[in-house]
Amino acid sequence: MHVTPKRPGRPPKAGTRLTPAERQRAYRERLVQAQDNAMLKPATATTTALLASIKHFCKQIDTMPEHADIARRLAVPLIAEVCERYKIQLL
Repeated sequence: MHVTPKRPGRPPKAGTRLTPAERQRAYRERLVQAQDNAMLKPATATTTALLASIKHFCKQIDTMPEHADIARRLAVPLIAEVCERYKIQLL
Protein backbone atom coordinates (compact mmCIF):
# COMPACT_ATOMS: atom_id res chain seq x y z
CA MET A 1 0.00 0.00 0.00
CA HIS A 2 1.45 3.33 -1.07
CA VAL A 3 0.84 6.30 1.25
CA THR A 4 1.32 9.78 -0.17
CA PRO A 5 3.38 12.08 2.04
CA LYS A 6 1.67 14.91 3.83
CA ARG A 7 1.98 18.25 2.09
CA PRO A 8 4.25 20.74 3.84
CA GLY A 9 2.93 24.11 4.88
CA ARG A 10 0.89 25.80 7.52
CA PRO A 11 -1.75 23.69 9.23
CA PRO A 12 -5.31 24.83 8.53
CA LYS A 13 -6.95 27.09 11.09
CA ALA A 14 -10.38 25.95 12.31
CA GLY A 15 -10.48 23.23 9.68
CA THR A 16 -10.02 25.50 6.65
CA ARG A 17 -7.00 27.11 5.10
CA LEU A 18 -6.58 30.87 5.17
CA THR A 19 -6.28 32.76 1.93
CA PRO A 20 -3.25 35.04 1.55
CA ALA A 21 -5.53 38.07 2.01
CA GLU A 22 -6.93 36.66 5.26
CA ARG A 23 -3.42 35.87 6.50
CA GLN A 24 -2.25 39.44 5.71
CA ARG A 25 -5.29 40.97 7.43
CA ALA A 26 -4.63 38.89 10.56
CA TYR A 27 -0.98 39.96 10.49
CA ARG A 28 -1.93 43.65 10.30
CA GLU A 29 -4.42 43.22 13.13
CA ARG A 30 -1.70 41.64 15.30
CA LEU A 31 0.62 44.59 14.57
CA VAL A 32 -2.03 47.14 15.56
CA GLN A 33 -2.83 45.17 18.71
CA ALA A 34 0.88 45.08 19.62
CA GLN A 35 1.13 48.86 19.18
CA ASP A 36 -1.93 49.40 21.38
CA ASN A 37 -0.46 47.13 24.05
CA ALA A 38 2.84 49.04 23.84
CA MET A 39 1.02 52.21 24.81
CA LEU A 40 -0.62 50.56 27.81
CA LYS A 41 2.39 48.59 29.09
CA PRO A 42 5.66 49.76 27.53
CA ALA A 43 7.75 47.55 29.82
CA THR A 44 6.19 44.35 28.47
CA ALA A 45 6.01 45.40 24.81
CA THR A 46 8.44 44.18 22.19
CA THR A 47 11.02 46.59 20.85
CA THR A 48 9.41 46.32 17.42
CA ALA A 49 6.05 47.41 18.80
CA LEU A 50 7.65 50.30 20.69
CA LEU A 51 9.46 51.54 17.60
CA ALA A 52 6.33 51.20 15.46
CA SER A 53 4.38 53.27 17.98
CA ILE A 54 7.10 55.93 18.06
CA LYS A 55 7.05 56.01 14.25
CA HIS A 56 3.28 56.46 14.31
CA PHE A 57 3.53 59.44 16.67
CA CYS A 58 6.35 61.02 14.67
CA LYS A 59 4.17 60.83 11.56
CA GLN A 60 1.36 62.52 13.47
CA ILE A 61 3.68 65.36 14.47
CA ASP A 62 4.48 65.99 10.80
CA THR A 63 1.05 65.49 9.29
CA MET A 64 -1.20 66.94 12.01
CA PRO A 65 0.50 69.94 13.62
CA GLU A 66 -2.58 70.65 15.74
CA HIS A 67 -2.03 67.31 17.52
CA ALA A 68 1.75 67.56 17.74
CA ASP A 69 1.83 68.29 21.48
CA ILE A 70 -0.35 65.30 22.29
CA ALA A 71 1.72 63.01 20.05
CA ARG A 72 4.94 64.17 21.74
CA ARG A 73 3.48 63.53 25.19
CA LEU A 74 2.33 60.05 24.22
CA ALA A 75 5.72 59.17 22.68
CA VAL A 76 7.74 60.14 25.76
CA PRO A 77 7.17 56.93 27.80
CA LEU A 78 7.88 54.81 24.73
CA ILE A 79 11.14 56.60 24.02
CA ALA A 80 12.08 56.35 27.71
CA GLU A 81 11.50 52.59 27.65
CA VAL A 82 13.67 52.11 24.55
CA CYS A 83 16.42 54.25 26.11
CA GLU A 84 16.24 52.27 29.35
CA ARG A 85 16.44 48.90 27.55
CA TYR A 86 19.43 49.83 25.44
CA LYS A 87 21.20 52.08 27.96
CA ILE A 88 20.88 55.20 25.80
CA GLN A 89 21.50 58.45 27.63
CA LEU A 90 19.67 61.49 26.33
CA LEU A 91 21.02 64.92 27.12
